This record gives sequence, C-alpha cells and structure tokens, in this order.
Amino acid sequence: MKTTLIKMTLKSLIILLVASSCELIREDNPSIVKNKKNEETTYYGPAVAMGNGKAQTFITINRGGRPTAMGVALNEKALENLPSENGGSHHREGHPPSFETVLQFPKQAEITPYKFMTIDWAPEGHEPEGIYDLPHFDFHFYMISNEERLAITPLEGMDPEIPQAKYIPTPYIQLPGRVPNMGVHWTDPTSPELNGATFTKTFIYGSFKEKVIFMEPMITLDYIKSKPSNVDEIPLPTHFQVNGFYPSNYEVKYNPVRKEYLILLSDFNFKMADQ
Repeated sequence: MKTTLIKMTLKSLIILLVASSCELIREDNPSIVKNKKNEETTYYGPAVAMGNGKAQTFITINRGGRPTAMGVALNEKALENLPSENGGSHHREGHPPSFETVLQFPKQAEITPYKFMTIDWAPEGHEPEGIYDLPHFDFHFYMISNEERLAITPLEGMDPEIPQAKYIPTPYIQLPGRVPNMGVHWTDPTSPELNGATFTKTFIYGSFKEKVIFMEPMITLDYIKSKPSNVDEIPLPTHFQVNGFYPSNYEVKYNPVRKEYLILLSDFNFKMADQ
C-alpha cells in the first residue's frame, strides 16, 4: 500500500513538472494563449481565409499591461495557391492588380492606435519598375476606421494636404499620388532597395490629409518563405496624433512549432498625442 502510494505521488509530481515546463497554456477559448514562462498572454482576432490556409491577427500583452508584439500569423498553407495576376482590384488605372484581405484585431489591441489591418497581395508587384515589381505583400496597420479608409479618393501628382512634418519620421519623403481606399505613401530614401539593392522588405508610412493613417511593412513573398528571423528598427516621428502604445521595431519570423509565418510590430512604448 505504501509502495503504491509513493508511485502515485511520483507520477503526480512528474505530471506537474511536465505541465509547468510547457510555455504555452491554451485556455478553453482558442483565441487566448498564455505564455506561463514569460507571464504574457496572446489574444487572437478572427481567422480569415488566405490562399489554401488562413491569416489571423494577434496581440501579446505582458503582466504589466504593455503590448510586446502585435501583428499577423500566416500558416504555411496561406502562402499556397495565392491569386495570380488574373482578377484582383486596381488601386489606380494602368497599375497591376492587387488582392486585399481585411482583418480585425482582437479587442485587447485597443491600447494601441491600430483599428484594423489589411494584407494587400501584389502578384506582379507595383511601381516603380525595377524596384517594387516583385511579388510581395503590403501589411497595412490602419489608425482609422475601415469606413474612413474606403472614403479616401484618388489624386494624381503630389498631394498638397499632408500632415505636419513633426508627425512624419526623418528622412521620409512623400511619394506622388493618393491611392484610393489607401492614401498617400511616405518612404525612406535611404532604404537599401532605393539605393541599388534587391527589394526584400521595407517600411512605409501612410497619410490622408492632415492625418497619419497607417504604418506598413512591405515584404516580398520570397523573403517570407525563406523563414527568416529578422528584426528591424522603425523610424518614428517626434510627435504623435493619437495616444497609445507605438512599436519601435518590426519583425519577420517563422514559428516552426506552430508552422506559421509572423509579421509583427514589437518593442512598444506609450506615446502621448499633442494637445
């Protein structure tokens, strides 16, 4: 009897040790995953069909209530059977088509300035020729509602209605044209692909009239499929228009355990808007 009791106690102890060593503890709600080791919780938004798989937004928040990561997870099949050049929607007449997927963030993302995001798949890339004309994704993190975004009208040439310089990071410059349902794009002229290197990834800002409305990692399909583990700094402006946690880095990673590609913002700090 005593031997049996000891065996049961040892078995219970082993089970407890195994359970405590697991980093991710999934609750009854499949949209919540806890990282017991780092005292973080990841909340997932609704999954959306993409390719042969799915895309799903997420935000990870630590015990102190600060976000540590926010972005989108693409399972391996999401990059299979993507739409080709046939079909899609043209942002501007005469430009290659792109395919847009709209995703909602979980409610916990309200501590950031981001309302929702879109993934724009451009199978032929887009202008300028010889730079961004490679198959790639535009990951737009919008700071306005989808209704506001859909009301954005096109404009050729340089848009005269733009945010004050203090809301745009240095040395970003305005690109010509206002894309319908998207806005004006701003780019860093020191980016490698604008100085002779082959485009793999870059970071874009977007605006409409006086507002900065999105932040955008733009990444090629080939780079994502290479399963990188990359962290890049995000140039930030000196002033902000909306209170919230803003990221200092963006990352492109592959999670071999969950078999998914991650495009995420990280290293968040709280910023106060101008009064």
